[in-house]
Formats: sequence, structure tokens, C-alpha cells
Amino acid sequence: MLNPTNERREWLKILGRELPGERIQLWPDIDDPASIEFAVFWIHDPTDLRRYPRLRAILSVSAGVEQFLRDDYPDVPIVRMCDAAMADEMAAYSIHWVVHFHRRMDRYLELQEVGKWRPIRNVDAHKFPVGVLGFGVMGRRVGEGLARLGYPVRAWTRSGGSDRGVTHFQGPRGLEKLLACSDAVINTLPLTPDTQGLMNRRRFAHFRPGALYIAVGRGGTTVEADLLDALDDGSVGAAVLDVTIEEPLPAASPLWEHPRVRITPHASAFTRARTAAPMVAANIRRIRRGEQPFPLYDPQRHY
Repeated sequence: MLNPTNERREWLKILGRELPGERIQLWPDIDDPASIEFAVFWIHDPTDLRRYPRLRAILSVSAGVEQFLRDDYPDVPIVRMCDAAMADEMAAYSIHWVVHFHRRMDRYLELQEVGKWRPIRNVDAHKFPVGVLGFGVMGRRVGEGLARLGYPVRAWTRSGGSDRGVTHFQGPRGLEKLLACSDAVINTLPLTPDTQGLMNRRRFAHFRPGALYIAVGRGGTTVEADLLDALDDGSVGAAVLDVTIEEPLPAASPLWEHPRVRITPHASAFTRARTAAPMVAANIRRIRRGEQPFPLYDPQRHY
């Protein structure tokens, strides 16, 4: 069963090529529920999945897995999507905004509007440390890209790490230390019970005054009202939000009109059939061979 959110024709073409002999059915046109062994989707009604008595695995086409926090999904393995191409897109997006504010492109746009030629000398990249919250596939690719451009990279994770050239922090105290020593903070965290509302008034108070905040993980990790207060009192200098608590962002949200907020519509990285479909097919082949697919969603860790 395939329930892709986009690029349907390309998904069918690639999966058909990668899985010769497999019958691929597009939901909701399922003529024989008992024949379904694999469900490929981003978001789907768990109740419908119980129609398929031979279901062996769920394969997500999204990097986010907060939809699986519900406990009413069938008891089958859930395979996460960790696509390097998607990580590259998110890294490019994040690096763009770091460079944009570090190199004062925001100010140059204002000067252009009034016809002023005024070079602004920014600090060297090695004096502009960037903190990355979450250092999985996505966060690590963001950090690697920044490091290649000379930015010092700090990473905050649950368990720490030992990546060469990266300063690692862990735990609540470690998060506060990272925030206090970063000129830009990039939030790539998934939404879990532990990260829900993590970036709140208390955390924004630890920011280096005027620092940049970029959110590309999940909107629910940021308390938007607290972020607005931090922007108004100068604790946070500017914010780039690719994710928000409610999506699409309601027209009445004050985030739209705040002068130091930039909004994009959950577009920092897309699932592309060209790279994602072969990964889904490879995991289906692994399961058919009796091997374990990867990466598996861990219900205990919520990702």
C-alpha cells in the first residue's frame, strides 16, 4: 500500500523498478486488504491500518515521526526515513540563513531600499559559533557544512558525542551552556515528550544577546509566545521559522508581521522520490530476506 504525499507517479515508477514482481496498491483503492504487507506513508489513519491482517511493517516517507507517538498503531516495525539528500537540503537552508545574518544581508537589503552603498565589516566566521540542537542525520549534516565554512560548531544531544571538530553538550545544563556561547542556534530536534516546548522563556533567557534562532525540526519544540517576548526584549536578535506549532501558520499569528522573524512553509527539506523511494524499497527487500530494516523507530525514545 502506498500513500505518498507528492510525486505519486515518480514513486510508482521507482518502486516498480526497484521491486519487480511486487504488487503496489494506491490507497484508498485497496481491493484485497489481506494482501497488504507494507504501508508506505507520511500520515495515515491508524484505524485503517488494522484492516490489513498481514501487515509486516510501516515505512515512513517523512523525517518526522511524531505521528507515531499515538499508541493505536498496529504492533509492527516502523521504519524511519533518513535520507542523506534531505539532510543536504536542510543543511543548505540552515547555512543560508546563518550566512545571511552573519554577513548582514538583512541590513544590506534595508540599505538597498534607500539607495545607500555602505560596506559592513562582519566578524570572521571562526568568531561566530553556531549551536545545533540535535545531532542525528539532519543535525550532523548541518554541522558538517558549517564547519567546512569555518564556523565553530557546538552540538547538543541527549547522550553527547565525540565528532571531531565539534564541541558536544548534553543534558539541561549543557543546553544552557551551548545557548550562552552561540551566535546562532539551529533547532533540528524531533518532537517528543522530552522536546515538547523545550525552547521556552527559560531557554531564550540563556541566549547570547542578539543571537539568531533557526527552527527546522518541529514547531512544537518552540513556545512561540516566549520567542516573541525574547525577540522584543533583545534576548533573541532574529528568528527563522520553517516549522510552527500549527501548520499552515494561521493568518492571525503575530509571527507573520514581526520585523525580525522570517517564515518559510516547512520547506527546508523535501522528501524526493528519486532518493527516498529506493531507500523504502531496500528496506522491503531486507524484511523479505529476514533482515532488520533501518533505521527503526524506537517507541521508548520516541524517534
